[in-house]
Amino acid sequence: MGKYNLAAIDSYSYEPLRKQVYKVLREAIISGDMEPGENIKELEIADELNVSRTPVREAFRMLELEELIMIIPQQGVFIAGIESKKQINDIFQVRMELEGLAAYLAAQNINSEQIDKMNRYSEQIEDCIEKNDVKRCVKLDIAFHKIIKTASKNETLEKFLDNLFEQATRFRAKSLAKDGRMAKALNDHRGISKAIAEGKSELASELARRHIYGAWKSILSVFEKEQLD
Repeated sequence: MGKYNLAAIDSYSYEPLRKQVYKVLREAIISGDMEPGENIKELEIADELNVSRTPVREAFRMLELEELIMIIPQQGVFIAGIESKKQINDIFQVRMELEGLAAYLAAQNINSEQIDKMNRYSEQIEDCIEKNDVKRCVKLDIAFHKIIKTASKNETLEKFLDNLFEQATRFRAKSLAKDGRMAKALNDHRGISKAIAEGKSELASELARRHIYGAWKSILSVFEKEQLD
């Protein structure tokens, strides 16, 4: 296992190496395996993934366009993160509305396989709560929301939500680690799942918006506490 604990590149894939490296790094950033402010090294990543430095450099450019990393001349490459309360408010104002829209559309378009996945993720989150496994809970939370985004069948909406979701990664684990937060998230997920599965678009939208509002307030409190420490 390398320094960054990155997923392996698929040597049999027809996908360009730069895109494979980009996906691996993006997943590590979104899941919180790479933390904001962390200095990541082109050569170390190339060695860990067993690729040349060129696809890593190209992947860095792609990640910079999404504002997931910062490339600072003469200093290096750093994982980006939220730096102000206003940034959090700006992100969540938009995300609350778009998650509501995604849930609304998902209730109209979701298939039985996606419904089963949503229910499985909820069961697994319950297991995480029992074991107090916050890191796994974060990954399951990401997977749960991804199902809804995909089921919306609106690719533009999905891209916007991906970007908004990623920007709050820094605080997600600390937010879910707060007393009762994981249990509240699980309860929210179950309500949203039920409404979507039953095709109740308006209810699904309202529950999704409330869920994001709760996450917004929780993440704000984590940020404010960090500012005081």
